[in-house]
Amino acid sequence: MGLSFEMRELGIGNLDPAKGNMTQLMRTLGPSNLRIGGNTLDRDTLWIPAGQTPPDPKPAWVEDIVTPADLKRLRALLDATGWKTEVGVNVGRWDPARAADQVRAMDRILGKRLVAVECGNEPDQWAGKALRPAGFDYPQYHADWSACADVVGHDRIAGPDTAGTSSSWAASLAADEHDRMAMLTVHQYASGPDITIDRMLAPGQIAAQLNSVAGNLAAATANGLPMRVDEANSAYSGGVDGVSNKYASALWVIDYGLSMAQAGMAGVNIHGGLGVCNDPIWNGKFQRYTPICASSKAYELAQHYRVMPIYYGIWMARQMGPGRFLPVTLNTNNNISAYAVRGDDGRTRIALVQKDAAPVEVTLTVGGRDRAASVLAMTGTALDQETTAVQGATVDASGHFRPVPSKARVAGGTLTLTVAAGSAVVVTL
Repeated sequence: MGLSFEMRELGIGNLDPAKGNMTQLMRTLGPSNLRIGGNTLDRDTLWIPAGQTPPDPKPAWVEDIVTPADLKRLRALLDATGWKTEVGVNVGRWDPARAADQVRAMDRILGKRLVAVECGNEPDQWAGKALRPAGFDYPQYHADWSACADVVGHDRIAGPDTAGTSSSWAASLAADEHDRMAMLTVHQYASGPDITIDRMLAPGQIAAQLNSVAGNLAAATANGLPMRVDEANSAYSGGVDGVSNKYASALWVIDYGLSMAQAGMAGVNIHGGLGVCNDPIWNGKFQRYTPICASSKAYELAQHYRVMPIYYGIWMARQMGPGRFLPVTLNTNNNISAYAVRGDDGRTRIALVQKDAAPVEVTLTVGGRDRAASVLAMTGTALDQETTAVQGATVDASGHFRPVPSKARVAGGTLTLTVAAGSAVVVTL
């Protein structure tokens, strides 16, 4: 599980390891994947090669400028955190010469940190955004993607980055271009502006999201490609106040991320923006779903951020670590999800996401000898409140996070826990 940001964040000087606490916030999550793209990629970003100045006057559509200096800053951040990246090229407003220069700069500057070049963003919506004529469909997009791939000149390419999770464009591109691709990518949001906490945490929500992506995941597997949901969150168009920016979103993202991993997804990138928390961003919309944001304009300019509840959920999901999923049999009428992973380190980890309004006593039958266990518990004051903690600890102003696990014990092959209302735990054996 990683993060996703708009290309605009790169163009305005954000993601700077020399400023603020972003470096530490990424280190706290642990080495992962950072995707740079979004709507601002095709809509209003212009690449300017080294030694050139932006056109004067700029084209009317240009809002953001990205240069090799921005890529150097990104590389420094990636090196400081151990993360890797996918970065987009503007195909919606295609300029082959600029694209070729950008790709050469990305290859040279980002080097081994560059997982893939993303050729455009949400091409299935280009016609609706006046970037292509009415009737623009997969055959026309495939031609555009091929032109971009020819410029890239290697197989570190991702696509199609569709807004439609179940769009046939992804399966078609996987079949047509798997030899020139590093991964298949789509976007997925739990719902739209009508999402509520009850709906977001309903038992059928995760199943519906898995079902929506299943066809394209099968196509990726059949064509030998890993697949990422490289832009995801609780609700599109910036999220919903009282839902996307509250504690309930932390429970949702644990369930979402682990369910996608168990289904075979290579990764998920949670989208966000680095503006002032709960304030409108550059286009007048909000990004209430963002994991990381600034407390005030002054903090935004200093690139000094605080974390929102969903950040804690991402952190909790990542505590399951690398390994393979184990089968879990769940016997309950409660709204609980459970996942188990046999870690590459030999430890077994079990995640419980408890979405009911009352505490639940859980008996885990794990077998084996009597032994010690440790427990990390994420709790909040209420589903519709912001306050979130793990073992009572919160991320400090510098970005550090040091929750201390509690102790438990397996006796006679079982471990019994009381799991608080609306909480999540990760048990390590």
